[in-house]
Amino acid sequence: MKQLLFEIHNKDSLLSGIEDIRRYQEYHLPKSMVFHLYCGVVDEEWITWITGQLMDVFPDAGIAGASSHAEIIDGHLTDPVILLSVMFFEKTDVKVTCFSDVLGKEAETGRKVCEIIDSTPDIKAAEFLIQGTPVDNYAFLQEAQKCRGDVKIFGGYPIGHDVDNDRRFIVHSSGVFDNALVLVTYAGKDFHIDVAHTAGWRSLGRSFTVTAADKNTLISVDGFPAADLYERYLRIVPDENFMVNTMEFPLFLEDDGIEMLRHPAAATSDGTLALAGYVRKGMKVYMSYGDPNAIIADVDKRCEEVRQFEPEAVLLYTCTMRKMFWSYFINNEMMPFQKLATTAGFCTGGELNRDMKSGKIMWHNITLLSIAMREGDKTGKSIPEVRVDTTALHGQVGLVQRLTTLVQRTSEELRETLDNLQSANRRLMKMATTDGLTGLYNRREIEYQINEALDQTKRSGGQVALIMLDIDHFKNVNDTYGHEAGDRILEGFANAITSLVNEYEGEAAGRWGGEEFFCLLPNDTLDMAVERAEKIRRTIEDYPFPYVDQLTCSVGVTVANGKEDRKRVFSRVDDALYEAKRSGRNRVVVGE
Repeated sequence: MKQLLFEIHNKDSLLSGIEDIRRYQEYHLPKSMVFHLYCGVVDEEWITWITGQLMDVFPDAGIAGASSHAEIIDGHLTDPVILLSVMFFEKTDVKVTCFSDVLGKEAETGRKVCEIIDSTPDIKAAEFLIQGTPVDNYAFLQEAQKCRGDVKIFGGYPIGHDVDNDRRFIVHSSGVFDNALVLVTYAGKDFHIDVAHTAGWRSLGRSFTVTAADKNTLISVDGFPAADLYERYLRIVPDENFMVNTMEFPLFLEDDGIEMLRHPAAATSDGTLALAGYVRKGMKVYMSYGDPNAIIADVDKRCEEVRQFEPEAVLLYTCTMRKMFWSYFINNEMMPFQKLATTAGFCTGGELNRDMKSGKIMWHNITLLSIAMREGDKTGKSIPEVRVDTTALHGQVGLVQRLTTLVQRTSEELRETLDNLQSANRRLMKMATTDGLTGLYNRREIEYQINEALDQTKRSGGQVALIMLDIDHFKNVNDTYGHEAGDRILEGFANAITSLVNEYEGEAAGRWGGEEFFCLLPNDTLDMAVERAEKIRRTIEDYPFPYVDQLTCSVGVTVANGKEDRKRVFSRVDDALYEAKRSGRNRVVVGE
């Protein structure tokens, strides 16, 4: 496999490049060829003439291209130009298919793409160059990702040199299109590809939840207008400078555990955010910030993965917002790839990468998408390690590095403080609601839960079962063995009750006072509650308590609904308990 690169400034540079390509083709006789055109020039007539010349000389080759905010050649950005990449494959079949009318047919196009992928023998990867807004790419991706799960999928969205106003288009041998998708399939048993996206942005502060969204529009989070996030926490207001001011602070989203960045392209006066990518209700959202240290660490890690892969060619699709963040340091994170293989690509309006675990095709912003390719097995040749050159990072980027370190450390300390506070609150809550000796709910809490259960039956019908228990002859235990022995027996009694109460079903047990206890059974009928009470009584009778040979308890049982007077309910179960004690103890009595 081989990749050759040419900057096309005029007809002479194109014709010279075509001659070089023709000579290579005649000498090496590749099985297939594919041209990528990354267009920093908005001139449809000129681009059409270029594609026509290529097709005249290489009619069996495919062409895939897009408009670009900047072009990447040999690991660095060029001045606005048309960059021509040609890849020669010795053993791989590469096919290019164009769908020139996607708008309104997104799901249908996704199904057609899925059919092509699934019907291509030995397919290893598929590339999408796809039009952005107004095309509903989410609908397309939902269908396209249903293709076989072992196929790696990557791609990018066109954009112009003027992010706001330039025309965005897709290029194919059949023309230049504003409403299209180009599909490139790579198939062959000896073809190998490694794809990954690199971010480096860190979440900032607490999470929010998307409460209203529509495709690429984020309407609200936690019930308030989405743009308030920026005004409330960063004092960035929705004006004509909104996109530039939020460049370093995109939104960090979680989609079923997969992390994505979303840059706000605009904000309306009512607080709605237009994002450069889809968003759905229920997603977790964080503010985020660009951390140069984290970005460099992630790029270094990815370079090592690519080095281990031993590529013969590399494509880099990097987000325009990432370029704007790095400014003139953008080349620093791309140059290491060129030391591993010939590297080409473009600055995109968004990046596509399939998550191989879930099979989902994820739409990313602000990432560096690196695609390493080769034919045949690895050779095991010695390739020197490569890393991002940080010696030139100074000025504003150096300042950002120091500020992000401050933010990171401060955030960590705040999270630790918050964790400690939450832990303290949990301890206080437990102290306020539980009995210190037995660990069961205290009287106030068990009474509250019983009342809540009665209120629920009043709203939805049904009934609640209550069990009240009293340890028989407990005073004799204290008088004979002392209060410490009494405490141990109360703890054992609570453990025995707890083992028979299922809190997951809304059941609860509490200490009413002294040696009296309550059980709340919101799902039991009277017969079920009586059976449960008998089981508790037998368990206590057989329980190996310390100090005493045997201990018994008396039990009262009743059922109630929310329509009854609560005092009458408590009085009824209390009367049943004392009837059990008066009639001989160690028995269950029902309060009708």
